[in-house]
Amino acid sequence: MISASRFIESSDNRAAWLEARRPAITATEIAKAATPAGFISAVDERRNPTEIVANEYMQFGNDNEDWIARWLKAEFGLMPNRWLIAAEGNPLHMATPDGLSLDHMVTGEIKTGGTEPKSPPRIHRDQMQWQMHCTGAELTKYAFMLRGQVNGLFVPAWMEPKVWDVPRDDARIAALVEVAAQLLQKDMEEVAS
Repeated sequence: MISASRFIESSDNRAAWLEARRPAITATEIAKAATPAGFISAVDERRNPTEIVANEYMQFGNDNEDWIARWLKAEFGLMPNRWLIAAEGNPLHMATPDGLSLDHMVTGEIKTGGTEPKSPPRIHRDQMQWQMHCTGAELTKYAFMLRGQVNGLFVPAWMEPKVWDVPRDDARIAALVEVAAQLLQKDMEEVAS
């Protein structure tokens, strides 16, 4: 079980949630940094943060996340989660999974997109591995909703999302922890210069 002290901040208080994430390595960041080009981009973003402005594609995801989270709860017992959670033993490793089982052994991740994947994309798998690292979970339920369009408006293309089970991969987590260490080292070099 995750101790209460590791639940850092809720995204319901967005300003505080963003501030708590700032020094940490998050699931979104580590997934991008896990490639050579992505690592360079992540270092630059850490040094020169920019606010992400939601576009219509992101808005579709935001608009559908709550009902998909409720569906995950009904189908799999995953509670919707908005809490930023720190990894045991490393408070700079943090993640906000979209769902969390009551025993904290299963996380949920919700994604939307305009193309149906055959399996979860690499960047999403890395996000989920980081979330499992931060929570101690052994499995993630990856829920994907296809985006359709009717009369120029984005709509869910299916009645319910497709779900894949993504098991914990300790070898991949170890590789991501190494990437995180490199990112944090770059932070220290920036401060020292």
